[in-house]
Amino acid sequence: MMQRQLDFISYIQRMLVEGDFSATYKFALLHAIADVCIEQPLKSDEDKLIIELPTLADKMIDLYWYHATPFSSEQTGENALLKQNTGNQSKVIRVLFECQQNNIRNFRQLKQSAFYLPTFNAAMTTLKNGPLWRLQILAKQEECFLYPHTKSTKSIVLNAGIASCFRRFYDLVVYLAKNAWIQKIQSIKHNQVLIGPQSQLQDFLFGVDRSVLIKAKPVLVELQSNRCFYCQKPMKGEIEVDHFIPFARYSHDLGHNFVAAHSVCNNSKRDFLAAQLHRERWQEQNLVIHERSLSEALSPYFYCDADKSQAVSDWAYQVACVNGAKLWLSKDRFEEARSVSKLSLLNQMASLEVRAQDNSHHQKVDISIADFSTQLPYFPNLKMACGHFKTGDDSDVEYIGVQDNVGRFSPSNHFLARASGNSMNGGKNAIYDGDLLLFEWIAADKAGSLQGATVAIECDGYGDESQYLLRNVEKIAEGRYLLIAYNSEYSALESDESMRTFARLVRRIDK
Repeated sequence: MMQRQLDFISYIQRMLVEGDFSATYKFALLHAIADVCIEQPLKSDEDKLIIELPTLADKMIDLYWYHATPFSSEQTGENALLKQNTGNQSKVIRVLFECQQNNIRNFRQLKQSAFYLPTFNAAMTTLKNGPLWRLQILAKQEECFLYPHTKSTKSIVLNAGIASCFRRFYDLVVYLAKNAWIQKIQSIKHNQVLIGPQSQLQDFLFGVDRSVLIKAKPVLVELQSNRCFYCQKPMKGEIEVDHFIPFARYSHDLGHNFVAAHSVCNNSKRDFLAAQLHRERWQEQNLVIHERSLSEALSPYFYCDADKSQAVSDWAYQVACVNGAKLWLSKDRFEEARSVSKLSLLNQMASLEVRAQDNSHHQKVDISIADFSTQLPYFPNLKMACGHFKTGDDSDVEYIGVQDNVGRFSPSNHFLARASGNSMNGGKNAIYDGDLLLFEWIAADKAGSLQGATVAIECDGYGDESQYLLRNVEKIAEGRYLLIAYNSEYSALESDESMRTFARLVRRIDK
């Protein structure tokens, strides 16, 4: 029972974030179901509960009764009413307003009048055509946790134990429904004219200072090369600054949490967490490559702490995994939040830390061969050519212990191979023939983020066997890269379609 209660709270939380609330009907329906659950006794906590649709229709009429009262004294007729959706006034409100104009003062009088039947019919039609079968659509998919979508014209049946959960958490559900309902009404432009400045009260007390947020825009546009963070297309027209971890989830401005995006992408993402591929790009862009430049540019306006941004991100995605939430990929496309084991999370963090040290020339990690250490795969036949491409393969594998003191490396993410040749034996971080090198596997499609990194490149253009080369990457144009040697005696190579980046050099292992 305890697990079901946890699942129930998680589902309500997801519903309010991942549901599509173009009108307030779903909030009213959620409130109405909660009301019915405490009004009808249960024999056991596992009982299913049948709720007749006429009961829900009457509940909605009752809940909307005061909403049909004119709000503004400066307007007349329906223009004085608060709207319940972004389009035309809802039919239920219009019908209830007509009842009140005919001197019907409460729901009891309404039920005894000739106006009740058309009002009831309007509520039933709205209920069946709208919220009843859409309340449980999360991230564009049906997830019928509360009750099956049978499309019955007579009743709904709450799943086993759900009515008990509504009874247990009634106060919380009603509070959340009312609060979200109020926010929706306040967000409608028509209503803001009637309500006045108080419609901005929540933003005033707990919102975002948009005038300061603008300070981040030129910085982000430059480091993203004027490309939308999410769709990666050139940004034209309206550009918006987005909180990567949504402000609705963590209502504080962190300098490393901002990205620049198309207005369309930003509005589509809304309060969703972004998909893992976006998260990985955000970590690499904001927490590694541009961590220092973002801090320098934005610290006069925002609190800048990359570690805190990472911690908030870890929390948000861990909760998403526990709740079974959907992650936003692109317009109307979502993916399941994947569970991340503690070990893989540590490896991910370690990888980021190593990259950050490589990029900022911080103090080196103590890496050496030791008797008691992490066992990493070593490929003796995989020659990382420091000169020209050399044939190699992974047909043989051994395991060598690497002592890193902090558990940064794992056999699933890292491997060892030896250098071969002299093209990388120049400069501060020289690599010599025969040196044992530590590599991190990377996806071949991330070459665009490897500016300045030393990478292992595979090429199959030299016969049947793959060949490998170790070079530094320098971007020279869109989609074009030079492969630079540390030793000036070796000419730079321009990458082509036959070459695939598959590993990043972490550093040379001390012998």
